[in-house]
Amino acid sequence: MPEHSFYSKKEVLEIVYKYTENKKVPAHPLPLSYLDELEVIWRKHWGAQSEIGKLREALVIRPGDEVAPPEEDLVFYQFEKRVDVEKVKREFEGLIEALQKEKVKVYDIRELLRTEMDIDGWMLKEPYGLPHARFGGPGARDVGLVVNGGAIIGRMSLPYRRGEEYVTMKALAKLGVPILYTVNGNGLFEGGNVVWLDPKHVVLGKSVRTNQEGIDQVSYVLKRCGVEEIYVVPIPGYLYNTKWPAGGFAHLDCVFGYVDDGLAVIYPPGVPYEFIEYLRSKDINLVEVPPDEAKWLACNTLALEPGKIILPREFKETIRALEREGVDVIAVPWEESKYLGGGPHCSTMPLIRDLGPKL
Repeated sequence: MPEHSFYSKKEVLEIVYKYTENKKVPAHPLPLSYLDELEVIWRKHWGAQSEIGKLREALVIRPGDEVAPPEEDLVFYQFEKRVDVEKVKREFEGLIEALQKEKVKVYDIRELLRTEMDIDGWMLKEPYGLPHARFGGPGARDVGLVVNGGAIIGRMSLPYRRGEEYVTMKALAKLGVPILYTVNGNGLFEGGNVVWLDPKHVVLGKSVRTNQEGIDQVSYVLKRCGVEEIYVVPIPGYLYNTKWPAGGFAHLDCVFGYVDDGLAVIYPPGVPYEFIEYLRSKDINLVEVPPDEAKWLACNTLALEPGKIILPREFKETIRALEREGVDVIAVPWEESKYLGGGPHCSTMPLIRDLGPKL
């Protein structure tokens, strides 16, 4: 039974029976918490409040034609080239196959909503007539996160990603995932700026894609879900020059990835030095990613369980360094997909994870 639940399903049903068997008296409130009832009412123990706990279920969105916007718009989308869509699709299927081989249940937003809306048409033109070029394929993570008990829906920063909140919410609701909160007002918050150290310690990136108001709103919910420490990391961004090595980074998971109990990958120029000191104070060993691999987001690792991760196969130096630390790396093709600005971490929204090791 997960740590965050007080009663087993059997015990919950026994309590309910005790309070409902006598129909000759008025009904009274049940002495059960929301999390006690999560499996009974919401069907599953939704929660992924860990970066490395065993991954059980995840949400993705397969890429479509939207990932290749018009050539003349590439600067707007911050793309170096117009990708080969069919190659991107093949590489993404390789990621899904790797997940399924590890017994991860994968849900695709396109398939979940296929009968409810023209999802392909929506991806190309809604809500502001712009292709959602970074949602299909590498963008499922960014729309929010799933904590113990349900989902927090963020609010996308850039104009060509606004509205993904609505589509993701519909997909989550179809699966039965409760929506605990939706970022509103002037808040901006994207899930790529969340990296868990354990269920009670989380690091949040503050960047061009996540502002302080968004962090404040989400932090309130995180504290209600048992988080004891929230560490905020400022991430360098861009003005007009986005050419490497300028341009900064959109999300924390572009420059920092937690891969095992007490082990992380990091690109030091992408974070303040005090963050490195913070991690060392937690006895976290750091593997430094080289610049030529950091450019294509070698820190964007996806852990399947402690010490077992998925990473693009071209990051040979990072893979060797991790394997020297005892990490089991499943290398997947990502040669074309890298141009979309995301990796395995960006491409998946965990729905159910084991709680994993504690700091």
